[in-house]
Amino acid sequence: MADTTRIRVVFDGHVLTPHRSGIGEYARQLLPAMLRCCADQVALHLYTPSGIVPVRTEDEIETLARDVREGDFFRLHHQWRLPRLLRQGHYDVYHSPDFLIPFRSSIPVVSTIHDLIPLAHPEFLRKSMKVRLLPLYRLAVQTAVRRSARVLTVSAYSKADIVRRLSAPAEKVDVVHVAAGLTPPADAPVALPHAALEDGRFLLYVSRHDPYKGLGLLLRAFARLLAEGSEPNLRLAVAGKRDARYPYDALVQELALHDRVLFLDYVSRDQLSALYARALGLVFPSLYEGFGLPLLDAMEHGTPVLSSNRASLPEVGGEAAQYFDPENHEEFVRALKTFVESGSLRQTLIEKGNGRVRQFSWDQTAQATVESYRRAVRK
Repeated sequence: MADTTRIRVVFDGHVLTPHRSGIGEYARQLLPAMLRCCADQVALHLYTPSGIVPVRTEDEIETLARDVREGDFFRLHHQWRLPRLLRQGHYDVYHSPDFLIPFRSSIPVVSTIHDLIPLAHPEFLRKSMKVRLLPLYRLAVQTAVRRSARVLTVSAYSKADIVRRLSAPAEKVDVVHVAAGLTPPADAPVALPHAALEDGRFLLYVSRHDPYKGLGLLLRAFARLLAEGSEPNLRLAVAGKRDARYPYDALVQELALHDRVLFLDYVSRDQLSALYARALGLVFPSLYEGFGLPLLDAMEHGTPVLSSNRASLPEVGGEAAQYFDPENHEEFVRALKTFVESGSLRQTLIEKGNGRVRQFSWDQTAQATVESYRRAVRK
């Protein structure tokens, strides 16, 4: 196919669910970006079950398989009817935004593997999940690497992990950075989700509650910071859907933080934007990230960032974040203390963050993704 020809892409849209996940946000940002900057290069066809919330530009994307229900039945359809759909539709590329790909495909497959967290940190999985799900996960990602014409991933760190853990050919894996997904609202400011945060003296945590995310480590460091008399009125706002599998109530009581930590559960995008804009800073203590999007979201809102030094996070934050070892308690506490007490440090990070976040854009992500499609077609 000549480079001037529009590539007909079937994009798997099953991740476009109402409750936004990281992979769902990736798809929700990438599709409009490809329409915005690459419409002369690609023709998009969205493969999605009925009930899935479409992207806002759905009138510019042909939607396939809308008569199929979400869930297990859609997965069966994905494996058995999709190959026929791909064969009959005269498409060029099938793109899965995660590692789940059809068993058979008559056209090149592009898969995005964002990270390998279960393989990198199996110690955080429940025993039953280690026994039942980890082997299946390993098989699925190995299959995606083997059968995909191109594998996309979101950081150089993740690429190295994929090459090392899955024996993937390095030349087959394309690093395509993502960008900030949350922008400050243009209209009137949104109220914060809790009145106790209105004074702006709070640190913000934005993520899930899985053990590798480091929330427990943050709670212990935060308790120590308060015990040492630093910022007695400081609060910690925890944004992210609460997970019954990982309760922190007992730890909060043990550390006497019940009036200092606010678990906000799921918040709307506007509320999250307000939290970023009003917070003293973002604290991101994760032990492993394929990318670490909250760092860029914070910088987009002019919010300073205190980040773990693990995995891809220094690659994303560059010199615009202050780093610490999340598993070194003393270092974590010192970093928190300096971050909270030094207004000049925070201002410097804000200024650096303003420049850093501009180095990433979804239009760049879209262009790089389309180039990977071209490589897949030429293979």
